[in-house]
Amino acid sequence: MFPVHIRETSPRRLAALRHTGSFEEIGATFGQICQILEERSLLSQAGCMIGVYWDNPLLAPPGALHSHAGIDLPEAMEIAPPLEELRLSGGRHAVLQYTGPYSGLARAYRYFFSQWLPEAREIQTEGPLIEIYRNAAMETPSDQLVTEICVPLL
Repeated sequence: MFPVHIRETSPRRLAALRHTGSFEEIGATFGQICQILEERSLLSQAGCMIGVYWDNPLLAPPGALHSHAGIDLPEAMEIAPPLEELRLSGGRHAVLQYTGPYSGLARAYRYFFSQWLPEAREIQTEGPLIEIYRNAAMETPSDQLVTEICVPLL
């Protein structure tokens, strides 16, 4: 239904802001990061936007969910408050590529966890799920948005 492959992901260094609450509302936090980096004339040097999701939304109420909205930054670039440095270690991940509006991500997640993961006989390990947004929602028609959902594996 959706293309999934296993790959070794590289470590990443993010400028991030913590988001508490529904994962669907993280867009405003991404907007804050972009505004801060733009004010500092650093946005043009930034890489992909990345959502880092620490909790399982099926096990925690929406108000208790924790995540980070982040943007990939070069190692030499300073990260000053209110932004925080967040390092992702990388490693073996199952990566589902979803193309379409963000409102369709829930369907991709259902396929990933209820069908692909059990059929592939892979085991999810500790660590956050991440979403890598390969193009910008402000510059791309919603049906052409590309999101990679990355699940850490043993």
